[in-house]
Amino acid sequence: MLHSISCKNFYSFGDITALSFVVNDNAPQNNGYFTAPSGVRLSKVETVIGPNASGKTNLLKTIPFLKWLIVDSFNLNPQSPIIVRPFMFGGYKNKPSELSVVFEIATGVYTYNFVLDQTKIISEELKLTSMAKEKKSSKKIFSRVWNEATKHYDLEGDNFNLPKGFENLLRTNASVIGVAMRLNHKESQEIANFWQSIETNVSEGGWIGDHMFINRGVQLAEVLNFFSGKESLKKEAEKLLARFDLGLNAFEIKKEKQENGVSMSVQVSHSFGDQKEMLPIQYESSGTKQLFILLKHILQALSNGGVVILDEFDVNLHPEMMLALFDLFIDPNTNEKQAQLLFSTHNHYILSKLDKYQIILIEKNDKGMSESWRLDEMTGVRADDNYYTKYIAGAYGAIPKI
Repeated sequence: MLHSISCKNFYSFGDITALSFVVNDNAPQNNGYFTAPSGVRLSKVETVIGPNASGKTNLLKTIPFLKWLIVDSFNLNPQSPIIVRPFMFGGYKNKPSELSVVFEIATGVYTYNFVLDQTKIISEELKLTSMAKEKKSSKKIFSRVWNEATKHYDLEGDNFNLPKGFENLLRTNASVIGVAMRLNHKESQEIANFWQSIETNVSEGGWIGDHMFINRGVQLAEVLNFFSGKESLKKEAEKLLARFDLGLNAFEIKKEKQENGVSMSVQVSHSFGDQKEMLPIQYESSGTKQLFILLKHILQALSNGGVVILDEFDVNLHPEMMLALFDLFIDPNTNEKQAQLLFSTHNHYILSKLDKYQIILIEKNDKGMSESWRLDEMTGVRADDNYYTKYIAGAYGAIPKI
């Protein structure tokens, strides 16, 4: 489960900004929150609200980037640059980016810090905070810092029991966890398992549903291929789709082996009374296709008790449909494992369903730099305020200046 993230000099963020799921006892005692095994209270949902081009996607991008950096950076060619971009103005582009995340797994609460640029990871540090007899204890698990004089890393890893051969594989563009997990290092694999379970529709280029960056048909085919191997999740998806699409009751995925590979066809079953017809999926509405894609991420997270990051959550969806998906994370009957949802949206009606601890506002300042804050950090915001009407009226900022 996620506690918090922060970034500095990362895409449109020049100065340090943070996003936190952690709340105190002032937060309402309702199903939108839960207490983690560490004793920390966390929100199940956080939403990011702001104008177009304010930096919403870049804030969400922090988590998928960390997922790639921690787990998959080892897949890079050793000579390849790290795909990270600093803020473009005011001298920031010549400075490194800084990223930090606090997350919790069975072994405790970890804090993972990175300083890096496109050429290398400059420093990397992992700390563990564990709870024992209601007392917190923190220790450094490992750290490495680039030594410019020796052109090597100064590595401290006595508390990590790194396997033999590790230093021979350590690279400037791959994380310590990414290397060690491939050497069957147990603790690294446990950490990697958490990050591998994070579901998202955000990539380095932004929202992957953007038609400028990806063929929607290819994306849909990948999702349906996923459902073809997960029968229980497929049935859950069918139940939810039937709630939103009149007459839809199932979808059938057929695979056929061919000389150049495997072809896949998808038929959607519609029935009215005693009549039943099969319709190729390409003739379904944009909303139904979008639901197929979203449900892959959502049902995976709910099934595993994981984290899902969704940009443009409301695209092609009726507002009531979006609220129904949101409620899956709030309702303890559908979210038994305390999965967490972080999303951006322009459907501002969602503000009427949230507490001030669950609303992240974001806008750009006059230097073109993104700034974000959680609504409870603003003075004078009451728990019984109508956040929707006050936001629309401009009381909180983060609205377009047209």
